[in-house]
Amino acid sequence: MNETKSIELERSRQQIDRIAWVMDQCFRVPGLNWRFGVEALIGLIPGAGDVIGGIVGVFLLVRAVQFRLPKVVITRMIMNNLIDVTVGAIPFLGDAFDFFWKSNTKNMQLFHQYAGQPEKSTRSHWILIGAIVLSFTLLFVLVFLGIIYLASRTILL
Repeated sequence: MNETKSIELERSRQQIDRIAWVMDQCFRVPGLNWRFGVEALIGLIPGAGDVIGGIVGVFLLVRAVQFRLPKVVITRMIMNNLIDVTVGAIPFLGDAFDFFWKSNTKNMQLFHQYAGQPEKSTRSHWILIGAIVLSFTLLFVLVFLGIIYLASRTILL
């Protein structure tokens, strides 16, 4: 890696670290050592909070694309953001979820892991994404079969 690219990578790492820290960990609950960030607070703003958090997450994704992280790692980062925005949008449950699910920190760790070594093995990411796709497919099929069963029982009555 040339010196210019190395300097830019280090600057990006520092920038991503700061963003992830502010969004996910800058506050501490006294006595419990629980950390949370600005995202948990802005998540309390109905609708807008989760959108703002998602936009910040997109910035981390842009940096991952710029450093040519493996596509499966970028996909995993996108999934982290989607889970954060989707579950975070659920009233009350989403607010509690924001204290524990720290997508920016997860994505920052993935960036650190692969930005310097984009050729590093991605097998675990493929397995995780495959398991998630398989789970959602199975869930969809079960719901679909349940609907068909209920519809057939209703028609027979």
